[in-house]
Amino acid sequence: MNWGTRIVIVFVCFVALIATMITICMRQDVSLVAQDYYVQEIAYQDQIDRIKNASSLGGDQLLVDYDRGSSVLSLNIPNKTISNGEIHFFRPSDASLDKKYIIRLDESGAQNFDLTTFKKGLWKVKINWNRDGKEYYEEQSIVI
Repeated sequence: MNWGTRIVIVFVCFVALIATMITICMRQDVSLVAQDYYVQEIAYQDQIDRIKNASSLGGDQLLVDYDRGSSVLSLNIPNKTISNGEIHFFRPSDASLDKKYIIRLDESGAQNFDLTTFKKGLWKVKINWNRDGKEYYEEQSIVI
């Protein structure tokens, strides 16, 4: 085998390697945290204000309790005078598993969520609510 043949074999192997890498890269699922992340980044000061509002509640602060044994997440708002709200179960590793619910408190100011159907792993619980014309936001991480 002469040196010309070896160069051709090395070149063909290199092209095959590059083609394989391109094929593998094209099949990967690229999941963004949010489709409108740029718009959310611009409005982040509003988010900071919501977080400050929630931290300034003191005794009326939102309580989130996750019971691993029964896989139930309890949401409690001591002063249940909220006009509307939403709870977002965010899965960082797979956006297709995200779930959103409207907050509907019972007479005691609580709402329970059954998490037995949720995939095991890290979840972020993002809670937005309004009370007396102010917006509030709280986020907690749980492992199911």
